[in-house]
Amino acid sequence: MALAVLLLASMAAPYHEQALLQIAHQAIEREVSGKPPAQVKADSPPSPVFITIERGGKVVGCRGSLAARTPSLEQEVASEARAACAHDPRYGPLTSKDLSRILVTVTVVDRMEPVGSVDGLEPSEGLVVRSGDKVGVVLPWEGKDPATRLKWAYKKAGLSEGSPATLALLIAKRFRG
Repeated sequence: MALAVLLLASMAAPYHEQALLQIAHQAIEREVSGKPPAQVKADSPPSPVFITIERGGKVVGCRGSLAARTPSLEQEVASEARAACAHDPRYGPLTSKDLSRILVTVTVVDRMEPVGSVDGLEPSEGLVVRSGDKVGVVLPWEGKDPATRLKWAYKKAGLSEGSPATLALLIAKRFRG
């Protein structure tokens, strides 16, 4: 934790890539080892976050939200990292032997912009499909073909492809390490 606190203390921008990655890794390590969450220095305003964990090029955990649920960005990263490594119902919890082989991606949501179609959707832009209380999120760089990404978003939302829904670009910053 001292490294994360030191990095956060020296941040000039609203958040620092390496500090957020350090917070995520530390939260994952503590969750996997059964230790209580560490106190995280909370310098940045809250922001929605997604944490994706990969092993061998395959996703083994991903959790996040389009709305911040904690008082700071740093706390949001720690909370979602713990959830991604142990509480994603699609995957089993990580084990201590997984820790040396994981790649963590921190996706910090900046904003969403309504769009009428996915034409011209760039790989660096995420996609959100929403209909009532059903929401499907495809994160930036999750697939490249806009039509495939739209199909995935509908599926994630539990909606029939092409059913009435609103679309939004997900503008975010993405850090991997």
